[in-house]
Amino acid sequence: MNVIHVLDENTANKIAAGEVVERPSSIVKELVENSIDAKSSNIEIEIADGGISFIRITDDGIGMSSEDAQLAILRHATSKISVAEDLSTITSLGFRGEALPSIAAVSRFSLTTRLHDNQPLATYVEVVGGVTTDIREAGGNVGTSIVVKDLFFNTPARKKFLKTPSTEGSHINDILTKIALSYPNIAFKLINNNRLVLSTPGNNQLQDTLTSIYGQKIAPDLLPIHYDNISDNIKISGYLSKPTLLKSSRQWQTVIVNARVINSRSIAKALDNAYHSLLPKSGYPLAVLNIKVLTDTIDVNVHPQKSEIKFSDEQKIFRAVYKAVIDVLSAPHTPDQLAATIEFKPSSYQSNPNHYVNNDYKKSSYSNSSPLSSSWQETPLPLTVARNTLEKEQAISFNTSIPNVMPPQVAEESQFSLYPLGQVDDCYIISKGSDGLYIIDQHAAHERILYDKMSQHTDRIPSQQLLVPLFMDFDTTEINIISEYHDTFYKLGFTLELVGPNTMRLSELPSDIPLSETESSIRQILEYIQNMHNPNPQELRHNCLQIAACRAAIKAGEKLNMRQMQALINELCNTNLPYTCPHGRPAMIRFTPKDLDKMFKRT
Repeated sequence: MNVIHVLDENTANKIAAGEVVERPSSIVKELVENSIDAKSSNIEIEIADGGISFIRITDDGIGMSSEDAQLAILRHATSKISVAEDLSTITSLGFRGEALPSIAAVSRFSLTTRLHDNQPLATYVEVVGGVTTDIREAGGNVGTSIVVKDLFFNTPARKKFLKTPSTEGSHINDILTKIALSYPNIAFKLINNNRLVLSTPGNNQLQDTLTSIYGQKIAPDLLPIHYDNISDNIKISGYLSKPTLLKSSRQWQTVIVNARVINSRSIAKALDNAYHSLLPKSGYPLAVLNIKVLTDTIDVNVHPQKSEIKFSDEQKIFRAVYKAVIDVLSAPHTPDQLAATIEFKPSSYQSNPNHYVNNDYKKSSYSNSSPLSSSWQETPLPLTVARNTLEKEQAISFNTSIPNVMPPQVAEESQFSLYPLGQVDDCYIISKGSDGLYIIDQHAAHERILYDKMSQHTDRIPSQQLLVPLFMDFDTTEINIISEYHDTFYKLGFTLELVGPNTMRLSELPSDIPLSETESSIRQILEYIQNMHNPNPQELRHNCLQIAACRAAIKAGEKLNMRQMQALINELCNTNLPYTCPHGRPAMIRFTPKDLDKMFKRT
């Protein structure tokens, strides 16, 4: 009996689909690229449940005849190439002839298409699990509309590896964002669960496309890039951001080679090297690099998903990208543009979740908004305060819970009693206890106090209502996260409402967080959720409280008087874990008399 046998066509199609159809975003990418190749001016994408249950791509391209529509669902049927030699001069995005049959093999697939040549009726083709079930004439607009339902319904083993609908929807948004940036001449729309989440103008202005995706706030931070190396036949255009406009991942970096969005470690490394001296230890600038090279110097037939390409001379590309970026950052006009950049003051877009673990606001510039410096007065509590002039105009009341200034006899109810001796470097409080000398990090200590206080609220953290709401712009991914975790943000004290495609209105915020820290707090929480990919409720609450406590706590560099120091110490001693902050860093270090004896060599 033969051991080797030829697989049937249905099984072969499902195997091939595994190379092309990894998740819903793979389908969207392949179908949108087909629409672009069809010379579309408007492309609309509608999804439900992250694309798992429903995807529809509609374009106004040239469409297909009835004969071509029936051939398009066959494996290796394509209009892009005819012979193997054509692979060296590919200018289209698609060329393998695998996308439609691979998608149709693992879904309930339908296609409606009509040519531009005054053809009165469209052609409708239906395929279920790789089997054609219907071909007929139908009504339809010029162009093509493809519907994909019940993805992986016939391959449940593949379906169980999909993430949650929100995660899959985020992947779709990410890939569409990059495609839209590579084709600013095309108007893209993404509708997610009946809500418009992405819309680009299609006016061929890359800056307008960027601001429609990431919000108007980024416009002042964009630097155009124009590089033309005639001898190497390399052209680079696009936009870079000032070093203050940072993300904690490469999410805002798009590399386009000959109108194809790709991933390239070499180009990413060139970008990192060019920004190296201008960036903090972590963070990635926004970049849209549109690179044009000769078609015979690259090989796009490397991966079924066409997300990687090979360069004939990768070092040449690396040098070109590095020089192009360096030229922009060191150009004569940039000193004024980058004046605020070199100081590295935190931007509203710079929100690294680990930043405050390693850098505890040493010499911070936020002292004017400190709860301690502005509110710890010798006044009976509770005390309604306005932290600064702006907040006086916008806040009804803050009702900040301020630690009581307890006399020594009251402090004895604490775990132990400490008395401040002074402050070192406006950061560390030197204290005396019955069992030795204590050094307290004022920021870490206040973090612990606030975290414990917030953790005691099992329902909702106390909030303060704003007289004048605060409006904030977010990108589509962030809007989706806020919508999905709306209840979580509400329980944390934030009341956020969608008032525009990319705009949220904040009407309430946690009582302990200064208004000046609000937006950066929200963005840091968003970064955490994105990086963790669907954290469980306990993880999410713990980390969000960490962020809120860190933002609300007093900073290093803020002067405290003796009463303020005593109040902070008393509150710290009343916490369950006074020796560490919520991040696990030391909040307090003790030196026993024996430790001091050893240090001074008395033993």
